[in-house]
Amino acid sequence: MELSLSIASFPLDAETAGEMERLIGGEPEQCRTLLQNELWQKPFAKGFAVLAYTDSGELVACAAAADLVGVHHYEWSAFVSPDYRRLGLATALADGVQHSLAQRGAESELAAFIENEATDAWLMSLGYNRSFQELQFEADPLPAYELAEGMEVIPYEEKHLDELEVLLCAAFDESVLPVLEHNLADPERQVYVMRQNGKLIATATMSMEDQAMWLTALAVSPDAQRSGYGQIFLHWARHAAHEKDLARVLIEVETENRAWPVYEKAGFSKLYTISYWQRPLQ
Repeated sequence: MELSLSIASFPLDAETAGEMERLIGGEPEQCRTLLQNELWQKPFAKGFAVLAYTDSGELVACAAAADLVGVHHYEWSAFVSPDYRRLGLATALADGVQHSLAQRGAESELAAFIENEATDAWLMSLGYNRSFQELQFEADPLPAYELAEGMEVIPYEEKHLDELEVLLCAAFDESVLPVLEHNLADPERQVYVMRQNGKLIATATMSMEDQAMWLTALAVSPDAQRSGYGQIFLHWARHAAHEKDLARVLIEVETENRAWPVYEKAGFSKLYTISYWQRPLQ
């Protein structure tokens, strides 16, 4: 049997996206998430898919890479149909990803996979090293929740920009500013700010996917930490999901972030661990 690889840029045409959906249709939801399925057909998405076909035209493996915040940094993952996993297809997909990254002038990359002993060994054989890990948390929507007097969570307005940039840089570092710029420009993401008596004390970005609310870039002002504001924001988000008739709230946090127990206290449960791997671009 002969197999061939092709590369398709985002946005994918409906036929290709449909083939990929059918390929991973019976797989756990996290497979779709890691393959960036919500971006495949978005007109503004920057990324590509590497596709492996049999000589009869059947799609049996794929990889997808996306420049998530428009700074020439790509995250990618791959999937191979179980019947074809002993043919070296995963390595061929990885080679295809590397070739396309070089063509696109990528400045960095991360390979994202669910923590798994066999996958870890394969990535290390390709020269990758684990960069960091993230825990994914899930919570049900919260039917009722009220903020304390003097506190509000509202959509970002331009007048908040200076104060928001200061908060984010203090909570992370200046590398977060391109992420903020991307979140503000993306029509499918909404930045929210929490204020107490007019002072900005926390922020997060909200997006919707498959009846789920995703929270990213959650940050609390350093001078307001350890005061329960993170839990308050998370409870508010769960209630917002209920009001939007969504099924759940999802958030990811690095395992080295000592604040992750806050999510459990706010009613979130761990789902799985994602490992992010990196190697110098070829």
